[in-house]
Amino acid sequence: SLGPGPDLVVATRRQRVLASMAAVEQYETRLFARLLDGLDAMGHVTSYGRAALRAPTAFFTVAGQTPRQVAEHLAARQVNVWNGDNYAWELAGALGLRDSGGAVRAGLVHYNDQADVDRLLAAVAELA
Repeated sequence: SLGPGPDLVVATRRQRVLASMAAVEQYETRLFARLLDGLDAMGHVTSYGRAALRAPTAFFTVAGQTPRQVAEHLAARQVNVWNGDNYAWELAGALGLRDSGGAVRAGLVHYNDQADVDRLLAAVAELA
């Protein structure tokens, strides 16, 4: 049901799954661009990673705040994120983040919407 158009009613299961996954990818990509653009527009935020094709997951730090403080602030505003090295211990070390607590990780999926992204961005903006 995630795929576009009535043509999928008569499509094979494989075609429906592929169309649905393509629709999810397009939706998540647009939403993720909004998140990255919003984070990048904030002078007190540093985001990491610029791969052309990537999972819709942002890895960022906020000046003057530990990743744990940022995560707690966001949690108080009903935004769920992770903090630390996020199982990327070597990468956190290479980026110089390991000794300062790592970074904040925020991921999006197909059931997130613009309001979720806006709530996250507003909460991060409060930390300026």
